[in-house]
Amino acid sequence: MNSYQPLDYIIENNPDSGYLVINLKPSQKVFVKESSLSIKDYSIEIGQSITTQGSQLDVNVSLSANLSINEVIAPKLPGSIYLIPDVLGSVKHYALKGKVGIITKIFSFLACSENIQLRLMSSPIIKQVSEQDSFFLYLAGIGDLWLNYYGNIQEISVAGNYLINLSYLVAFEDTLNYEIKELKGLSLSGLHIGSIGEHNLFCHFQGKGKIWIQSRHRYALLNFFAPFIH
Repeated sequence: MNSYQPLDYIIENNPDSGYLVINLKPSQKVFVKESSLSIKDYSIEIGQSITTQGSQLDVNVSLSANLSINEVIAPKLPGSIYLIPDVLGSVKHYALKGKVGIITKIFSFLACSENIQLRLMSSPIIKQVSEQDSFFLYLAGIGDLWLNYYGNIQEISVAGNYLINLSYLVAFEDTLNYEIKELKGLSLSGLHIGSIGEHNLFCHFQGKGKIWIQSRHRYALLNFFAPFIH
């Protein structure tokens, strides 16, 4: 029998500028993206960064701010934390139930309960283009997970084959087989800033499971503004 008790939380202002409030009871702990932790009650304590603990997250690369994840604890008294994501858009909650894990891009991770296992993954194909964007987080276990999306959210159920532009992909279930590859036949002329999208990277899924995509991507916004800042 699963004895896990879901955490108390509130999501506000979706889809334009969503933020997350987690209400912790005494002795409860969560892992949060450090750059998104904006407000906390006095009773809340910030623990060590789990990126420095090999047992939690095996990292052998130079870490960017997007990979800085900290423990947040309510040692004796209840308290609340406010997480305001780096990117404007939606916040989504998922209840992981142990049978299926989720793979997500690191910049979409917002928070998870302490009993979720995190493992860093890296794509050699993406790394040739962008070191930062090549990192993914694999999350598994039983507990709560919150992700942040740029824009709105669409959930897609895959049964068979599915191809999606990598810039719009946020997360997918580990029941799916996937391959990241470059499609040469697509024209993306006119882009002014080097990005993943400029190299036509797509993710080909096979099998059965769910994927989550966002309605916008940050490279399109950068390329829109590029002509005005030269």
